[in-house]
Amino acid sequence: MNPERKEIVRSWYRKAASDLAYAELGLNSGATFRSGAVYHCQQAAEKAIKALLCLSGVTPPRNHDLVRLIELLLPSLDLQEFMKEAEFLTPMATEFRYPGECEQPTEAAAEMSLKYAGRIFSEAERLIRESIGME
Repeated sequence: MNPERKEIVRSWYRKAASDLAYAELGLNSGATFRSGAVYHCQQAAEKAIKALLCLSGVTPPRNHDLVRLIELLLPSLDLQEFMKEAEFLTPMATEFRYPGECEQPTEAAAEMSLKYAGRIFSEAERLIRESIGME
């Protein structure tokens, strides 16, 4: 893999790590910040998956559907085991971002979002480290 491609993978990874840190901070700051926290959980998972797409030689599409993004990886990386997490996290990008019936996720949904985002992020981190390492 050329150095530019490696840097793109690492850049997506760093963005994912930042979103995961924001999510943790939000969840530790009380109910007021839950909607932002779950948004950052979805973003962390999305960016981690996009890092893996780049690692696989695929340019990530401008798409926020985590299931679809994982499906793009299936020929090269089997992340089928993360489909449940992807299905749960995808709506977190928009469900609580705008006024509507439910403006805050439950504490349980927020905790589940962080758990699922963490699982996807950890797997991406493992695969990136195995393939190109981290700097």
